[in-house]
Amino acid sequence: IFGIICMACASPAWASATHWFLFVAVISFIKTVIWIFIYLLSIREALVSLHINWLLTEFINTCVVVVLYFIAFIVQLSARYPYGWRDVNITAGVFGLFNTIAYAAGAYFLFLDFRSVK
Repeated sequence: IFGIICMACASPAWASATHWFLFVAVISFIKTVIWIFIYLLSIREALVSLHINWLLTEFINTCVVVVLYFIAFIVQLSARYPYGWRDVNITAGVFGLFNTIAYAAGAYFLFLDFRSVK
């Protein structure tokens, strides 16, 4: 939900900072949808023969998203915008912060699961 709000508030992109923020928001949203389909369609169980450590793969993916979102929301909040677009871009940056916290919590829980499996 936070990702959709980030994309809605940051578009249309009038500054290069917003282009970066939208890139991170869209890529993170697509990655999350892919992981949802991996779980819903039981692809993990179907590809057991490949010996992929799915938990570690998801943990690394989530950590990368956390770092990218952290950089993106700071860039989004620090950019200068024309007066008419300032409020929605600040809102996008704040929701980017919320999304960073949500992904960081997910990464923490994945780390706990990964540690308990080892």
